[in-house]
Amino acid sequence: MPLGATSRFRGLAPSLFLLTVVAITGCASQPAGPVGPISTGQPREEPVIPSGPVDPTDPDLELNGETIEPPVLVPARPAFTPPHMAGRDIIRAGLLLPFSDRRASVRSESEGMLAAIELALFDAFIDSFALLPMDTGGGRAEVQKAGEDLADMGADLILGPLFGSNVQTLRENKRLDPVPILSFSNNDEVASPGTWLTSIAPEQEVEEIIGYALSQGYDTFAFFGPDSSLGRRIEAAMRAETEKLGAVMLTSAFYDRNTSNPRAEAQRFASLIIEEAGLDTGEEEEDGQTEPRPLPEPLRNIAVLVPERGNRLRQIGPLLAYYGVDTRLVKMLGLSGWNDPDIWREPSLRGAWFPAPPPDRIAAFKTRYERQYGQSPSPLAAIAYDAATLALALSAEGTLLEDKMLARGGFDGLNGLFRFEPDGTVTRGLAVLEVTADQTLGGVRVIRPVAAGFAPEGS
Repeated sequence: MPLGATSRFRGLAPSLFLLTVVAITGCASQPAGPVGPISTGQPREEPVIPSGPVDPTDPDLELNGETIEPPVLVPARPAFTPPHMAGRDIIRAGLLLPFSDRRASVRSESEGMLAAIELALFDAFIDSFALLPMDTGGGRAEVQKAGEDLADMGADLILGPLFGSNVQTLRENKRLDPVPILSFSNNDEVASPGTWLTSIAPEQEVEEIIGYALSQGYDTFAFFGPDSSLGRRIEAAMRAETEKLGAVMLTSAFYDRNTSNPRAEAQRFASLIIEEAGLDTGEEEEDGQTEPRPLPEPLRNIAVLVPERGNRLRQIGPLLAYYGVDTRLVKMLGLSGWNDPDIWREPSLRGAWFPAPPPDRIAAFKTRYERQYGQSPSPLAAIAYDAATLALALSAEGTLLEDKMLARGGFDGLNGLFRFEPDGTVTRGLAVLEVTADQTLGGVRVIRPVAAGFAPEGS
């Protein structure tokens, strides 16, 4: 179902306000042309709740012959309500992001995600949703304090935090046990029932691209990437996926995470690939003329995964071609970090494949974001938009119910099809894109679109 096909919020007044811990500020005027909220697919039949609840304070009430003692009623601490929302039945949504992190890139990302959430609130046209932004800073103490503050304010749900370690710290606060968390972490290890991950995990990207390459005849795989915790994590996921699918994991090569020119490692890696694939395509002389040999039939159909991005990929990618890896015969693979027009201009990467969200939706979101804020969205802005829109849709009746979160038909957002699993992880459907020299296509084309829906479970 295309984005924006359905909305339960169209008839509500656009009276939204963003709240901070110390001040209340009004929203700016509504931007034009909403991208549209998440579609929640098939409506689920709601359970019938018996009417006429029993009064637990009735002294004559008996159960199994025993009189039930009236409960001790402890006055609850009143939840925070903004003055302009007094008297309304509102949803209080905490937002945890590291706005004051020591790294400028993290601060910028946090601001971009908040801006995307603002757009989601504008699109919802709902006046009963209070956003409570909190700064997680850079340490455990700040996260603990933010969690306590949200518990005191009566938060009904939490968007964030960004880092997996912060998710674990937040869950240690027993006062937040029943509060659903929509975290932006992509670390499956911190997921749990009630703590849902909304980011795209690299393991899922690996699964998508390896499965597609295998379906296209590539049965042997190799890894060339940075020696970092993320690089090792991606390589482990690649090994696990090739083993699961019955493919061959030929080799893995790592280089210093801080280098932009790993020549020695690239040369050793390329030599092995050339030998295994039979890629000696040197020149031959005939009648005194030097002519290129025709492309050989490779001994193995090899695909190489390079999980880099940005300038570093543009520097590292050509090294393999320089040392003899013919990328017309060896398929280059990437992850969603390759979804970058600057990368698509690199000749050595033409014909490469990588997974990514639906490019048309992301492009529409980017255009609207730039019109509103005068700059491009941060990398996780679309993730934040989807998470906020989902929270708005599922909490419309006053609470974010777990059975709605686990709808097996899933949800359809800017980043494509996704659904949550009982353990808190997320399953996504991604498109597969190919880098192309055809500039009329903008340097990339979709070779496998996002599926229209999830296959029936057990099929």
